[in-house]
Amino acid sequence: MEKKANESGTFIVSARKYRPGTFDMVIGQDPIIKTLKNALRTNQLAQAFLFTGPRGVGKTTTARLLAKVINCDNITPDFEPCNACPSCIAFNNNVSLNVFELDAASNNSVEDIRSLIDKIRVMPQQGKFKVYIIDEVHMLSTSAFNAFLKTLEEPPVYVKFILATTEKHKIMPTILSRCQVYDFKRISIKDIIHQLKYVASHEGIEADEEALHVIAEKADGALRDALSIFDQLATYARGHLTYTRVAESLNVLSYEDYFKLTDLLLAGDMFGAVLLLDNVIARGFDGQAFINGLATHFRSLWMCKNPGTENLIEASEQVKELYRQQAARASLSFLALALDQMNLCDIHYRNSNNRRLLVELTLIKICQLVKNPVQETPAPHKQDPPQVKESPSPYNKSHTSTASPSPSVASTNQPIKQNTEPKSSIAPENRPLGLSPFGLKTGNIKNMNRQSAETNGQSPTSDSQESENEDESEPADSFFSEESLQRAWRVFLDNLLEEDKNLALSLKAANIFKASDDTIGFEALHALLEKDLMDNQQRILRFLKERLNAGRLKMLVTVREGLNVHKAYTPKEKTQQMIETWPELAQFIETLNLEATF
Repeated sequence: MEKKANESGTFIVSARKYRPGTFDMVIGQDPIIKTLKNALRTNQLAQAFLFTGPRGVGKTTTARLLAKVINCDNITPDFEPCNACPSCIAFNNNVSLNVFELDAASNNSVEDIRSLIDKIRVMPQQGKFKVYIIDEVHMLSTSAFNAFLKTLEEPPVYVKFILATTEKHKIMPTILSRCQVYDFKRISIKDIIHQLKYVASHEGIEADEEALHVIAEKADGALRDALSIFDQLATYARGHLTYTRVAESLNVLSYEDYFKLTDLLLAGDMFGAVLLLDNVIARGFDGQAFINGLATHFRSLWMCKNPGTENLIEASEQVKELYRQQAARASLSFLALALDQMNLCDIHYRNSNNRRLLVELTLIKICQLVKNPVQETPAPHKQDPPQVKESPSPYNKSHTSTASPSPSVASTNQPIKQNTEPKSSIAPENRPLGLSPFGLKTGNIKNMNRQSAETNGQSPTSDSQESENEDESEPADSFFSEESLQRAWRVFLDNLLEEDKNLALSLKAANIFKASDDTIGFEALHALLEKDLMDNQQRILRFLKERLNAGRLKMLVTVREGLNVHKAYTPKEKTQQMIETWPELAQFIETLNLEATF
């Protein structure tokens, strides 16, 4: 590294103090460095280069090294600058007459490019090449680009151009075609941590690896940003960087909070999860940043489920071990559905009027995904009277001959056998609201009941008997609102209008409503409408099940009683009905002395 002594005692930031002085010291750009060295080895340097990529990845540093090495008088066998010849010494002291750095952001006019063209006509005073490094070249105007085209394509043999930009898409294609384009990639977290360790050791700063990992993640692939953050935190921590101090200074939520929250979610403790969220928000963290961090945490848990994907987790070995331990307690289906909920929350966060409620609702839904949720202690409430089911059951069959003459007496005197075996490992009140885009449903309740009955020594019921009692015995998994039902019904009528216009107009007169979680009610105005509804029952239910994402649906049709619907046939009857609807029509007919004759 180029470690310059500062005689005046002025502080030099690490990004400048430890800037690479040779190609081998460039971090994370091995393919580009290898290509440039091979070009030097074979003496096949192009007249123009374009270095493009994100900020802080080494574009300008590589350009300076290339300009330095092509003018070096004693290039090493590995094609590195010697740092001893007059050209290298002048370059290191920033007094080289052959290397010119221009900022296109402030020199972007046609006059600036024409002045540059005039200067390149003069041959170098010393060395072999004049190198022009134009930074942020995308800031040049269109006229300046056009004025630069001919010179860039056919410059003098002693001139080399090195263009650098962070926005390649803004450069004209005619410029790109005249340059050798090198795409610089983001620096990996591993390489950034390695460089930070090197700087910390030379500066006498103690730094935990987890603390450096947080800095590398915050830098987002930019080594210069990582070094700037390192300098700031070194001043804050007074020479000892710990994970806690770094997380506090950078306002980063600790991974310990995510592990603790995931434990609460896996336990189904929705109240504990909401309280932890309140603590996070009270500490000043943004809700969307919290959701994104939790999604990244769930992704890491998912990756730990397979040894081949563990390498995709960018974390220290100590944190990876914590991920492995927690991933062993989470199922793949839980992680998949939780990631889906995180993604939906992130999508709707910006447009939500109550963002905190959105995050809390997401945590509650994730709690309902677990197989064994925490049993909540419900508040005391009045217990509903038991209802006798009309569907046949083994208990009812054995008592039909001895039943009391009055059903009400039988319901009060006879003991009611209640099935204490749960229908599913997920309680009905804790089931997830609807199906997820992954298409994952709750378990097969019939098979679970059969297995539990066999385990307890009970005789399982037959398949036919289960099918008879399916609608009554199994709780509904159809969770939809009145608004979504009305919206689905309108879509059904619109589709039907193209196939059967008369039937669509007839069904449009029916009043649809949600009778219960698994029952859709229709109120018909007359018996003919009732017949149309019943004849198309399967078609209607099939569409609404798919549209509402419902497991089971039933349809109940009722005819409005006491409604005398009289159909008008004669012109006089039609006119009378129109007057009843629009009373002003009577005055209109009387004024014009009209008479219905058709």
